[in-house]
Amino acid sequence: MAEDLNPGTAAPEGGTTESPAPATAPEPAGAPAPAPGTAPSPAADWRGTLPAAWADKLKDMASEADALKALERGMSYTPALKPEDVELRYPEGLTVDKAVSDSFRQFCVDKGITPSQAQALLDWQLAANKEMHDAALASGKAALQKQWGSRFEENSALALKAVTALDKRLGGRLSEALAFTGMSNDPAIVEAFHAVGSLIAEDSLSGGAGAGASDKPESAEDTYKNMFK
Repeated sequence: MAEDLNPGTAAPEGGTTESPAPATAPEPAGAPAPAPGTAPSPAADWRGTLPAAWADKLKDMASEADALKALERGMSYTPALKPEDVELRYPEGLTVDKAVSDSFRQFCVDKGITPSQAQALLDWQLAANKEMHDAALASGKAALQKQWGSRFEENSALALKAVTALDKRLGGRLSEALAFTGMSNDPAIVEAFHAVGSLIAEDSLSGGAGAGASDKPESAEDTYKNMFK
């Protein structure tokens, strides 16, 4: 019968001993043991330390950095709370309808638009209007140049004289209507005024007796800066 071996003593001749099992790191206290054949659980989600309502609102955010950017954007969002908060700057010389301006201010409040966004929208709209106006003007001029050829300048001047004479008879209402509707850029309207000018006596076109009261004929170039150019 073999004798028990004390630690550190050699094995008896012809006997064998088993190697001790390798040491393993102890599991953290309270940590559940992983199920056999499963990988370790991933690191906790960064939303885990937030209140439940916050975590739900941020569920679509891919990372903590994205959530921080969204928070910064939200903190800088200061919508207009009343129409007076929206101070609009218009180009010098532009006539503005107060009712339309007030309506736009109220629209900004209703839609949660900030004052700076309101100004940006106004600037964009004015620029778009100018671009459309310039395009219509260029298109109309090109059409008349093609139709009238070498007589373009002469016919345009006659049409402008007719507009000036008729506008004086109407107390300035004709020029206002043309400017408001944009019809002065329509080649057909210009052609019509040219036809009218051809039928009106020269003294009427130059501010004679038939043209109405006017001691000094108004400069067509000053009055209709954007017409027939």
